[in-house]
Amino acid sequence: MRALADFVVSLAPPPLMVAIVFALAYLLVGIPVQFRRGPGARDAFGTLAGLFAALVYITLVVGFHPGIHMTPR
Repeated sequence: MRALADFVVSLAPPPLMVAIVFALAYLLVGIPVQFRRGPGARDAFGTLAGLFAALVYITLVVGFHPGIHMTPR
């Protein structure tokens, strides 16, 4: 799991990666749901999926790299 966390952290800065993960989850869940249940469901389920994916990413980063936000710029 540490190797996965190292790889994920090396891709982009954490704030940018959280935004990317949120957007991908929103699109991957929201678009198919829109065709099945409509735009309201897209917003609800897409946002929930995006938030959940972003929280999983944040947990991964903070759990294995607790000092990542303290790095000098």
